[in-house]
Amino acid sequence: MNIADYITELLYSININTYFVVTGGAIVPFIDAIGKNNNVKYYCFQHEQSASMAAEGYYKATGKISVVLVTSGPGAQNILNGLCGCWYDSVPCLFITGQVNTNESLDSINSKPRQVGFQECNIVDIFSSCTKYCKKVQNINEVEKIFNESINILNMGRLGPICIDFPVNIQMEKTFDKFSIILKNPLYLINNININKQLIESKRPIIIIGNGARSYINDIKEWIEKNNIPFVTSWGGIDLIEHTHYLRIGSIGVYGDRVANFSVQNADLLIILGSRLDTRQTGGNLKLFSKNSIRVMVDIDYEEIKKLPERGLNIHFPINTTIDIFLKNNKPLDLITNYNDWVVTINEWKYKIGIETMQNGNNIYSFLKNISIPDNCIIIPDTGGNLVWAMQSININKTQKMFSNLGNSSMGYSLPAAIGASIATDKKIPILCIIGDGGMQMNIQELSTVYSLNLPITILIINNFGYGIIRQFQDQYFNSRYTATNSNDIYGKELGLDFKKIGEAYSIESYTIFINENDTIDLKNFKITNDSPLLYDIRINPEQKIYPKLEFGNSLENMSPYLQDIKDHMIVPYNELLLKGYWVSK
Repeated sequence: MNIADYITELLYSININTYFVVTGGAIVPFIDAIGKNNNVKYYCFQHEQSASMAAEGYYKATGKISVVLVTSGPGAQNILNGLCGCWYDSVPCLFITGQVNTNESLDSINSKPRQVGFQECNIVDIFSSCTKYCKKVQNINEVEKIFNESINILNMGRLGPICIDFPVNIQMEKTFDKFSIILKNPLYLINNININKQLIESKRPIIIIGNGARSYINDIKEWIEKNNIPFVTSWGGIDLIEHTHYLRIGSIGVYGDRVANFSVQNADLLIILGSRLDTRQTGGNLKLFSKNSIRVMVDIDYEEIKKLPERGLNIHFPINTTIDIFLKNNKPLDLITNYNDWVVTINEWKYKIGIETMQNGNNIYSFLKNISIPDNCIIIPDTGGNLVWAMQSININKTQKMFSNLGNSSMGYSLPAAIGASIATDKKIPILCIIGDGGMQMNIQELSTVYSLNLPITILIINNFGYGIIRQFQDQYFNSRYTATNSNDIYGKELGLDFKKIGEAYSIESYTIFINENDTIDLKNFKITNDSPLLYDIRINPEQKIYPKLEFGNSLENMSPYLQDIKDHMIVPYNELLLKGYWVSK
């Protein structure tokens, strides 16, 4: 038994038993170890980027941690995109990168050329800024310390990825002292701030629920129901409570729901649970975000709270602890009658200002709203227009999940993430992958992985023949100069690619659906698979826009298309509409 064999057994003993791999010379010993071990499973990908993105999908689907194994140099470099996705979305994952023999390493000499060993690369310096822990194993005596530190850090505080850079000769080392991984209980700061006074005095409270609330969502749901407090979500928390819940308003942000934004702007108390309040949620001008409210923010990462006052948004009650501790310290007060009028007002807004006429007709909005999505389905949009249309259109029930790569927002994410999610659920539930024609090109090679594993993934390619969300920017800010965004630039021909033929080339059952505003959309033959892969090339109008949306500089209540009577519905002073010719601050 070598050290790679032993570590494989150790990881299995703490329930880490799934590996996503692309092989290569400097990781072969470790891949040989998992291949010999009947207790673990490994899955081969066509590209290291996809393997790392699949690890994120694997965790988000079930909360299970996986291992990504890749070789040195370019193999390790290729995981950076997926590793960053795990970092920004707080996803724990163990990345093990092969490294050149220690005798061929820069560490073995005093001079400092760019490279000594073939495919050598300084992974630790490159990855340290986007991992919780990143170490290179220098000798066999360091292995116990590095693995104990890394696994414990993986499970403590705000979650995120770790990386161990492992020289190939040490992977094969057979002379070592056996050791155990000793898991320690995480310690959290107990912050005893009590907000009962603010709850009692409030007339218009809103709770914002983000991805960081995921582990505590049942307790949160009970708490808000007993207090009768309406809630909104970020996109990271969009699937945590069913969309039909009587206290749910919608999701907030630049591409959020109009009434959700409007409610936040008129609130007198905001309780922010597990949301970092990114500018995609607040709008670019933080000084205009819910400026008449008292703001309570609960977050395990105090730096996320600290950043907001620096950027113009004061947090009156910064609470650096876990959400369960906060809830235990702020017992439900049974304030149902206090907020009845507020709930009624919000429901009236849903009828008066919540109707989006731009989403009517035979278009991608109506398509996504009308397709039948099975119970237990996991829905994974990509980024760009397809993400926005999905988030604005699809209603989630109690059994479904919907997530994306939100902090990094990487094109091409949803296909490998869908693979990871399908593996995590043992291919027992349907996975709906929603992706644009541009994003599909980024990891199109993984159609081979989908087919070879016979995964129950339905792939919807929302095909608008280019980069639609950027074209919408270009319409507004760059006089409709569609440089590098139209299909004649990207694909060489105006009509783009025939993804039905591409799917069939990978032996995947594939179809084309045309969405024409003048014709009824025929969904009678559309289905979401529960056994084998399916691919749909959904052809839409290249001019399809995203509505509603917030233009840069405006406050959340002023979404386009602009409503003429919006100020008449405001409870607090109205923020005047700002029309600017740029979308980044000067």
